[in-house]
Amino acid sequence: MKNFAKRIVAIFAVLAVAATTFAGCTKKEETSTTGAPTKYPFEIGEAADNALTPGDPNLDLNAEDPVAPATEAEAEPATEIATEIEEATEADGQAATQYVAATEADGQEATDAQGAVVTEAVKVTNVVTSVVTKPVEKATTPAYVAKEDGRYAMWLDISEDKNFFFENEMITAKFKVKEGIPDGDYKIRISPDLSDVAGVAIYPEKTIDGTIRVNNGTIEAVDVSKETGMVFYGDNIACKQGDTFDFNINIKNNSGLVAFCIWFYFDSNAFEFIEAHPSGEFEAIARNTDIGGGKIKE
Repeated sequence: MKNFAKRIVAIFAVLAVAATTFAGCTKKEETSTTGAPTKYPFEIGEAADNALTPGDPNLDLNAEDPVAPATEAEAEPATEIATEIEEATEADGQAATQYVAATEADGQEATDAQGAVVTEAVKVTNVVTSVVTKPVEKATTPAYVAKEDGRYAMWLDISEDKNFFFENEMITAKFKVKEGIPDGDYKIRISPDLSDVAGVAIYPEKTIDGTIRVNNGTIEAVDVSKETGMVFYGDNIACKQGDTFDFNINIKNNSGLVAFCIWFYFDSNAFEFIEAHPSGEFEAIARNTDIGGGKIKE
C-alpha cells in the first residue's frame, strides 16, 4: 500500500494539484485504505477558482486573434449661410461710386445757401451670401482587444490499478460566439498534463490548437491521419457571430492514462463559455462520475 500511496502522490504532482484542492472532497471521491483518493470525478473549472496551476500561463491570445482597427463613424457635415460686404468695381477695375444726399448730424438732408440738396460721392458696395460647410468631429469606435480566459478539465481514476485507453473526441466544450466581434480566425489553445498508472508524466508528441473561423469562409478539419505518436488536438470550426458551437478536444494514439488536467484557453471577448462534458469513448469511462461546474464542492 505504501507504493500505491506514493503513486497517487506522484500522479497529483504530475497534475500540479495543490493538496488543499482535495480537502473536504470525501463525499465525491473514492479513497484507498491509505486515505488517499483513488478516483476523482471529472471536473470542469475556471482559472479564477485557483484550484489548479495552468499548464502554460504564458500563452498569448492577443498575438494571432483578429484585432479590428478603430473606426470613425460617418457624420453629416454641418452648413451655415455666411454674408459679407464687397466693394463694387467698374469695368476698368476702379471702385464704383455714386452720389447720395449728404445728411446733417440730426439725420436731415444737408442743403446749401440756395437751398439745394448737397450731395457726396460714396463707394458702391454689394452684399454677398455663400454656403459654408463647417468641419465636424467624427465619433471613434475603440479597437477590438482580445481577453484571455481559461478552463481546466480534470479526471483521475486509479481504482482499478490499470491504464485506460480511449481515442478520438474526449471532451466537448460548448461556446457561443459574441455579436459584433471582427471576422477572422480565433485560436482555442490546449495544454495537457497527463499521467499513467505508475505516476509517470506522459508528454504528447504533438498538441494542435483548435481554430474558430468567424464569418470568414470554410475551414478544413485537422488532419492527424499520418501521426504515429500521441496527439492532442482541437477542432477547426467555421461559424458566424451569434452562433453556438461544440468544440471537441481529441486524442490519438493514447498510450494509456489514469489522470489528466487539460487546460483550454480562449478569447472571452469573442466567445462565451457555456459548459463542457466528457464525450466519445471517454464518456463511458467517466459516466459514473459527477460533472463539475467550476469550483470543487465540499
